[in-house]
Amino acid sequence: MRRPATTLLTVTTLLAATAATVLGGPVLLAAPALAQPVIRVQYIVPVDQMISLTEIPAIQQTVLKNWGKRYKMDIGRAQGTPFLVTAMAAGEADVAFLAYNSFASAVIKNVVPGGLTIVGSDFYDAQPDYYNFHWLALADAPINSVKDLKGKKIGVLAIGTGADATTRLMLKKTGLDPVKDVSIVEIPAPAMEEAVRSKRIDAGFFASFFYYKAMGAGGMKTVFNSLQAWGTPYVFSFIVARNDYLKKSPDAVRGFLEDYVAMLQYVQKPENRDAVIDMVNARFKAPKPVLQQFYLTKKDMYRRPDARLVPEDLQHALTKLHELGFLEQDVPVAQYVDNSYLPR
Repeated sequence: MRRPATTLLTVTTLLAATAATVLGGPVLLAAPALAQPVIRVQYIVPVDQMISLTEIPAIQQTVLKNWGKRYKMDIGRAQGTPFLVTAMAAGEADVAFLAYNSFASAVIKNVVPGGLTIVGSDFYDAQPDYYNFHWLALADAPINSVKDLKGKKIGVLAIGTGADATTRLMLKKTGLDPVKDVSIVEIPAPAMEEAVRSKRIDAGFFASFFYYKAMGAGGMKTVFNSLQAWGTPYVFSFIVARNDYLKKSPDAVRGFLEDYVAMLQYVQKPENRDAVIDMVNARFKAPKPVLQQFYLTKKDMYRRPDARLVPEDLQHALTKLHELGFLEQDVPVAQYVDNSYLPR
């Protein structure tokens, strides 16, 4: 079983007890400070997913008021959301930012002991006024429509991800069989552009940062986008917690989500954009000219500033996947959503 590669950001600090001796008297030990609950959080794409900005020390120190008081966080990344589900099932992650189909599959198969609860939203896809995912090919490739992908190789982050599901949805919508007519292969997001340019694949899925980077370098074109596939907005990624962790440390989750919403609102203020871009550039080595094209504007993904999840905004996507045969059964989203952990 493949495990997500996790980069730990913080560790719980234990205070060593000190001893004082009074002329043959007893040794007095200082009472240890209460350790804050540690939330193990995992996500997929740095920069594009706002949770990644909690890795920035200046954000931790100035925006995350509950960090170190109500919770501490170990944060890590994986190549695709199916690996996040695996980590949650193994008890190695408490909170994860899952895509719609990975969550639905986990619920249907009941792979996480004790179950899962959606406690907030991450970002939407197929929002007409914002960025939609693009599948790119070389500008001079004989691929000018989805039908031209027949017999071709398409890159997605991982099989079973949201990118994979939308790819299959668009192929099926166009009359192609996702299994028989194309080859779908796994390519990490940072390697997707090189895979297309070197012709290891014919087309690939591009999250916003990698899309603007590739298009800025030239020689690429869009084959289709997710708005064409779905036709209406839906919640692509959202915040999911293990039920046993919610029962064990509810205040830690509330403190974490309070900080997450505060961070969302901080970075989306126009007056903070330049400073945030500087911090993202320094932390993740993301080129500023690329970030300045789109980041935290309407050319970026749509994110609710309150991080609330509206069940209807997810339900229609899961129902569609079930109708097309990509999910064994429909999932009644509302019974898995609990927005009460978010700040009021």
